[in-house]
Amino acid sequence: MGNLTNEYGRIITNDLYFTPIQYDADLTMDGTGQATAIATGVTRLRITNSGATTEDIRLAFGASSAAAVTALTVTGSPAAATTGMLIKPTVDSTEGYEVIGVPTTATHFAIANATGGDTQVISVTQGN
Repeated sequence: MGNLTNEYGRIITNDLYFTPIQYDADLTMDGTGQATAIATGVTRLRITNSGATTEDIRLAFGASSAAAVTALTVTGSPAAATTGMLIKPTVDSTEGYEVIGVPTTATHFAIANATGGDTQVISVTQGN
C-alpha cells in the first residue's frame, strides 16, 4: 500500500510508512499564526486537528518563521487564517490525521485556526 487520496483530494500516506523523527509540542489555536522550525531531514508532517466539528485549521510553509505565518494571511476579528492548506478536524476526517509532504525549500511551517474564535489543540509530528 502506498499513497492514498483522502476525501479532499490530497495525497496522504498510510501511517505504516510514516517514521517519526521529532515530536513538536501541541499547539493551541488562538487567532495567530504559530510557526515551528522543521528539523533537519524531515520530509513529512503528521497533523492531528483535535477540534470539534467544523473547527478547521490552515497550514503554510515558508523559508522563515515570518514567511510561514505571512503565508496564512491571518485577518478579521476574531482573527483567522484565510489562506494555506485547509485541514479538517479529526471528527470530520476519515483518517483522523493528515500526513503532508514538506516542500524542499521550507524551513518552517505555521498553523492557525481557519474560523475566528476556535481554540482547538493541534498535534504535529515531524518525520519521514
